[in-house]
Amino acid sequence: MSESKSFWRSPRGSAVIVAAGLLLIGAGLLLPSGDEPVLTNAADLADLQGPAAPQLVRKAPSESEQEAAFVEDMQQRFAPVIEVKHAQLRVIEQLIAYLKQRYPEDWQQRIAGFLRQLFPEHAEALLAKYFSLMSYNEWLAIERQALQAMSAAERREALWGQRYAAFGADAEQIWAAELRNQKISDALSELGSQPALGARGSAEQFVESLREQFGDDAEALLASRRTELLNRIVELETVQSDLRRQPAERRRQTLRQLRQVMGMDDAALDRWQALDQRRDERWQQGELYMREREALVSQYRGEAKEAELAALRERMFGENAAAIAREEQGGFFRYARERRIGRE
Repeated sequence: MSESKSFWRSPRGSAVIVAAGLLLIGAGLLLPSGDEPVLTNAADLADLQGPAAPQLVRKAPSESEQEAAFVEDMQQRFAPVIEVKHAQLRVIEQLIAYLKQRYPEDWQQRIAGFLRQLFPEHAEALLAKYFSLMSYNEWLAIERQALQAMSAAERREALWGQRYAAFGADAEQIWAAELRNQKISDALSELGSQPALGARGSAEQFVESLREQFGDDAEALLASRRTELLNRIVELETVQSDLRRQPAERRRQTLRQLRQVMGMDDAALDRWQALDQRRDERWQQGELYMREREALVSQYRGEAKEAELAALRERMFGENAAAIAREEQGGFFRYARERRIGRE
């Protein structure tokens, strides 16, 4: 017993007592004396810990700061290309949109000042283009109905006439993308009127036309839009007619040659030829399905017909049977129409 008392009076015993007391306080079993604060909620704890650090309230940017941010953003985006005529028009269009939103009552009076802030060295030229753009847009609004009533060729002639009147020689640079696309469309239209060229001959003629129209830029144009341009050639009715007359193996070779003329490498040619093989097999199966379907429709009626058709679709298309059924319920029969060879 004396040894036990000695232990609790020793430093080790005192440490054990303190630790046990802390555990009991944490468990809520041992309460402090009446002289000590009892922390029962977050507010008491906050009072004990002292005042919290003040929260920073971000002040909304002033009008001048917002304008400065807009000017900086425009300069960063357009300074590298400000000499490009089309980019100059984009500057004007985006400035107009910004000013209309911020200053709907007097945005026009602010154009010149903002242009001087944005690009001082080009401000006068940009202001002149602004007035030209306003004149052109006003003409478009007045002539809208008349333009819609014109043929495509007449409308194009009228539009370009007004563009030259408003912007001079710069019009060709401002609408360079449209001009380029129109030249491509013209070349394709020319091919469509020459059925004797055939599929490969059409591709060869098209590439030659591009080189004549765009010179050294033709190869870059082909590289950037190869698949799109290839699809547009393949979809020409003269090319489709030529492909439909050919047996499957010869047709696949013709498509490979056509793509080769358009600049595809051997690896791409092999991938496309494998895709052509899968497409041919899928359409052969689809055409067989349509023949068998027609026989079932003439042989069965009512629920028996639907059951037979469901079984046929499951046998022919497996996991795609449900999609085929939904199409047919909507009146679409994908294998009853004429196939677009080289596209599906």
